[in-house]
Amino acid sequence: MVTVGSILGGTFYFVRANIRAVLVWSGLLTLLSLLSMVGMRPFYQAQLAQAQAVPGIPPFPHPGIFALAMLIMVVVFVVQFAAVFRAVLFPQESRFAFLRLGMDELRLLGAMLLLVVGGLIVGVVCTFVLTLLVGVLGVVTGVAGTNLLIFALFVALFCAMIFLWVRLSLVGPMTLVRRQVVIGPAWRASRGHFWRLFGAYLVIGLLILAVYVIFSFIQMGPIMGDMLRPTDPAAHERVLAWQSANYGLSVRSLLLAIVGGILYGFSTALQGGMVAVATAQLLDVRGGQKLSEVFE
Repeated sequence: MVTVGSILGGTFYFVRANIRAVLVWSGLLTLLSLLSMVGMRPFYQAQLAQAQAVPGIPPFPHPGIFALAMLIMVVVFVVQFAAVFRAVLFPQESRFAFLRLGMDELRLLGAMLLLVVGGLIVGVVCTFVLTLLVGVLGVVTGVAGTNLLIFALFVALFCAMIFLWVRLSLVGPMTLVRRQVVIGPAWRASRGHFWRLFGAYLVIGLLILAVYVIFSFIQMGPIMGDMLRPTDPAAHERVLAWQSANYGLSVRSLLLAIVGGILYGFSTALQGGMVAVATAQLLDVRGGQKLSEVFE
């Protein structure tokens, strides 16, 4: 029976059993993080000079650099999570730490794009409907009632997003299992298991969040407050000054890249592992074996 405990136990078992692969993923993320820090330093310096030359106008990244950075992030994201899904679902394909760049990754990218585009469409429609609803009801309820209504609708929309995310969380792993992009089958597979999935995801999510918050304060403590105010030109300038001074080749940046890479590697393993383990348990399949032969 699939439970919160079985998903958590399977996820942590997976990480322990594949520690070498996780360290390889961490190493790749460390290298990417270091290259990003070194490569972005001239960009931050140029942005700082622009911010100082034109005060009051927050600078924007160069479109070409932004597009290239986003492309690299998407490729790394897809390859890493495909490797995690593969490690859980097809443990016999362990060469090169489960890393590939082929049709599985292309299909996973397609599934991700479908979910993103679908989410944007749903978001636009919901925003239009809610705005219209608030406008109509606001005439009747007044200012105080309108504020309460906006808060209630915001909470309802947030809960709906969480519900959809949990119900569709099996799309990625099932795309690798079926060798085709699947949306409907993933939705049906999670039917009746929302609270079990949500409970397991919440535990692992809170664990990862706590580690990230601690690491972020260690890494960027002096400017954490400024980073929460991106529209404030003065705060943005201080962030750019800190990034210009701290990014680049140094002992500190190397240590931060190593620690950050290890954290990101284990975080990816836990995030991808939990949905892949949940998929394996719900489908009762893993590398051609029954789950009872693997996790019990």
